[in-house]
Amino acid sequence: MSALLLGIGALAALLLLLALGLEIAFSLALVGAVGLFLLGGIPLVTGLLATVPYSNVASFTLVVLPMFILMGELAVTAGMAQKAYVSARAWLGRLPGGLMMTAIGASTVFAAVSGSSVAATTTIGRVSIEEMRRSGYNGGLAAGTVAVAGTLAALIPPSALAVFYALVANQSISRMLMAGLLPGLLSAALFLIAANLTARRFPNLAPLSRERVGWKERLSSLKMTAPFGTLVLIVLGGIYSGFTTATEAAAFGALGALGLLALSGRLSSSALQQALSATARTTCMIFMIIVGGMLFSRFLAFSGVPLALTDFVRGLEISPLAVVVVMMLILTVLGMFIDPVGMTMLTLPFFLPIVMDLGLDPIWFGVLIVLQAELSVITPPIGIHLFVVRQITPDVSLGSIIAGTLPYLFCQFLVLALTIFFPDIALWLPGKLN
Repeated sequence: MSALLLGIGALAALLLLLALGLEIAFSLALVGAVGLFLLGGIPLVTGLLATVPYSNVASFTLVVLPMFILMGELAVTAGMAQKAYVSARAWLGRLPGGLMMTAIGASTVFAAVSGSSVAATTTIGRVSIEEMRRSGYNGGLAAGTVAVAGTLAALIPPSALAVFYALVANQSISRMLMAGLLPGLLSAALFLIAANLTARRFPNLAPLSRERVGWKERLSSLKMTAPFGTLVLIVLGGIYSGFTTATEAAAFGALGALGLLALSGRLSSSALQQALSATARTTCMIFMIIVGGMLFSRFLAFSGVPLALTDFVRGLEISPLAVVVVMMLILTVLGMFIDPVGMTMLTLPFFLPIVMDLGLDPIWFGVLIVLQAELSVITPPIGIHLFVVRQITPDVSLGSIIAGTLPYLFCQFLVLALTIFFPDIALWLPGKLN
């Protein structure tokens, strides 16, 4: 059997293992190791197993991931999500769909200090969904709004998924982080508009609040956002100015979040242990996927599949834009069944060589990947955010929650389309980095 046919067969075996329910990290590692054995025997497998796992994980650059994750965990413990919600409610609560807009606004602010979309969805959901339901909002619409709003943490820096892509694709972490900011803010703005229009169109699903908040209270609520401003200045300000690298900014951000936790009076050994444990679990999961993905990527490189795929695409004589659109369609389907990190690790060995061969910017393509990840966490049957908000509202059916996300899906596809056709939305800010 030729190496190319072996590579194609390995891909089929990988999809079979995923369909059987084996975790993506172990599926990638198993197929990669067996494929390497069939190509080069035991010496090739043992040689790569002795070097690839350690060399890809024992990297100083990878410190950025646990530091950003820890910063988000400490911010949650410090009660920063509740402060963001109260401040957003003071400004947006009286508008049509005001409580939905409040959840979106709070998620946008909280996304600037949390790189985990699941953590953002869980935290904001616990704060906002019950209040929306007490105010007469439809349960599915309330939960669906929070599920969608939580996706902003995957795009607005510091995004763990953006860092993950940069590491795997060997791109600048700083540029990748800054590239997600404008698309993230654009998504947030469109979500706010969608929430307002939905409430105007269906007032029975989202009753208008009768509570009025004066300007004094609104301005006073801005004081609650000072901790966010501090962390954003430390992280994004340091990266944008060139004063710190992304890794240094992540470390300073985690230290700043620890300081804010101490100032909040919530610092304790149990709180710190909980934050560190959650950080360790998430980091280990990502590192395992990186190790498995790297073994699979090495096997693919030896088999020649990426090169053959690149030659095939080059021979189609279609525009690079059409190729990217096809890739996005494939990712849309895969995202229904695979988690965002696994989807990224699975497709990059195939897609990235094509992107580079076509002369497309890998940072821009990375933003498209993250936008697709936003979609994947709210699309059934595996959309993790759907199940997160379902746990918060167990009496609301999954179908109702899915229906509640529909007003926002158009916004996400619109941002994806705009970023595809106008790459400067993603590339303008990274181009200004010092």
